[in-house]
Amino acid sequence: MDIVSFVRFTFNTRYMTRWIYGGLILYIPVANFISFGFLVKASRLFVIGGIGFPTWQDRYDTWIEGIKLLFIFILYGAIPFFMFSCGFFLTTLTSFTAFFGNIIITLSYAALIICSFFLPFAFATYAEKMDFRKALEFENIIQGIKEVFIEYIAGYIVTLVLLYICKLIIRIPYFIGFILSSVLTYYIFLLATYYFTELYKKTTLTSLITPGENRTETPGT
Repeated sequence: MDIVSFVRFTFNTRYMTRWIYGGLILYIPVANFISFGFLVKASRLFVIGGIGFPTWQDRYDTWIEGIKLLFIFILYGAIPFFMFSCGFFLTTLTSFTAFFGNIIITLSYAALIICSFFLPFAFATYAEKMDFRKALEFENIIQGIKEVFIEYIAGYIVTLVLLYICKLIIRIPYFIGFILSSVLTYYIFLLATYYFTELYKKTTLTSLITPGENRTETPGT
């Protein structure tokens, strides 16, 4: 189904509470690993064409999936974080070094945007193949992005804009903004998961055969 049909589907009373639950704990450290793990399982379900959402029955397994996904986020954010740390350190020394430190900090934000650009397909690759190494095969991921470049960059920009709006919502007072922002941010993550997983299925990433792999099935296996 297309993204519009999926949006309508998410408001099915049978499944609506599942993503709301994930949204309510999104901003809670450690517990939010469950929320991210749910997205991994959802993407895996979308890849095989399943209808519906994962359940919350096995929370521990979902939590572990979220921790694994965190490692991928850390690896993709390593360069921007290193640049930001170096820039911040320079700003604490002298006014001369602070000038260059501020430049490096600004560049780290740009690096973060560039590095995060590859995350949607890295995420989908890991969700399908459950292999960290596949999520770090930049050449294959870049090739997959090229195959659906217009749809990919459009989805990426729209996702960033919507997440920025959710960030503004948190300013609403009396804890209302915090809850709304948490749930809506998670809903945007869910929509992005579906959108980019569907794009991923259109690319050769789902059928790449790396050296040493043999996909020939033998009788009885």
